[in-house]
Amino acid sequence: MEQLFRKYIEGECNPNEEKQVLAKFRAKASTGELHQFLSKYWYELEGKQIETGVDFDSVLDKIHHSINLNEAEEQKSKYTLLHRFYSWTRVAAVAIIILMASVGVWYSGYTGIFQKEFFYTVSSVNGQSSSIELPDGSRVWLNGGSSVVYSSKYGQKNRTIQLNGEGFFQVEKDKSAPFLVEAANVRVTALGTSFNVEAYETSEPVTITLEEGKVSVESADKKVEIEPGTQVVVRNSDMKVSHVDTRIFTSWHSGLLEFKDEKLSCITRQLAKIYDVEFVFETEDLKNFRYRGAVSLDKSILKALEMLRVSTGIKYEINRNQILLKK
Repeated sequence: MEQLFRKYIEGECNPNEEKQVLAKFRAKASTGELHQFLSKYWYELEGKQIETGVDFDSVLDKIHHSINLNEAEEQKSKYTLLHRFYSWTRVAAVAIIILMASVGVWYSGYTGIFQKEFFYTVSSVNGQSSSIELPDGSRVWLNGGSSVVYSSKYGQKNRTIQLNGEGFFQVEKDKSAPFLVEAANVRVTALGTSFNVEAYETSEPVTITLEEGKVSVESADKKVEIEPGTQVVVRNSDMKVSHVDTRIFTSWHSGLLEFKDEKLSCITRQLAKIYDVEFVFETEDLKNFRYRGAVSLDKSILKALEMLRVSTGIKYEINRNQILLKK
């Protein structure tokens, strides 16, 4: 029967053979055989296995549905049996041709006939960063306690990522499909660029820091385009744009935290995300203490604390995952 299916798709069947094929299409008992053939034929044409999962049951349902609809309409119109036979042939032929002859169109993903949409979630646990490469070659680094979600149809008409937490993005250029990051109530659009987005659920503002290229930031009815070396802080519907040293906000993805006259409250906030610890200040004025230096993230939290102690004289006490800082 497989050879007969092939002849039908290629338009080489005689009338008797076409009748046999259509009988198979109409017989529910043959669904498994058709499913097996469709799967084999698809992978054969494609030349390789497809891991995203092709829904051939849905394909067969569409074929059966088309044939049944056509048959019902013809019965209402009192068409002859011969006319119905050739109508079934046309319906099935069109269904098969659409579903199987346009392999290049299917693979590009624009039709969506075979492909069910599902979503990937990639997360990094508290105290540990991670990185992933997206299907288009773009890369995402996730800071501790962060996650991204993207569709199995990523890259077809757009490249949309949902972010919760903090991520550093290196985006491959593709003018036909803008790269979109959706975080809280903020939407960041880029073509080819490097930028950082911080949008933890526990943090009210969303912070976008641009290292290279150009991005637009939208929130509510406001939109701004920024250049490299610029940062946008979105709090509710307000946007604040300022020039910053981007390394302070993006260096974490390369395993190093750099600080240039930065407040201790900002430094400890970064360390808390990376090492999954809680900082407590003995006095409020300690939060405004400023520090200049770098912390290597491949070292333990003790190494980072010792570096702060030697450079600033600030002491620390550790109680499980809580660190008390004092003069």
